[in-house]
Amino acid sequence: MKIEDIKKEAAAYRYKDVKSLSEKVSELKNKGVSFLGCIAFVQTNQNIPLDKARELTMSLDAYNEEEKKRIDTAFQLMLSELQEEE
Repeated sequence: MKIEDIKKEAAAYRYKDVKSLSEKVSELKNKGVSFLGCIAFVQTNQNIPLDKARELTMSLDAYNEEEKKRIDTAFQLMLSELQEEE
């Protein structure tokens, strides 16, 4: 699914509550949308900054604890690499 399609779907999606958002993100994930694509969906749908969208996406039930740990490990690695470059 292309980012443009993800953002269109996010703009059309009617947010009800966190549970329904989690179900929607799970649906996207099951369709093969990447974690970054899911963040883009949440960011567009909630009209929030990228860092807040990442935090909200990580808090959803769409990802189990093992997946969240793997995602956070990759995120921390990227941050450390960026800090080394500065």
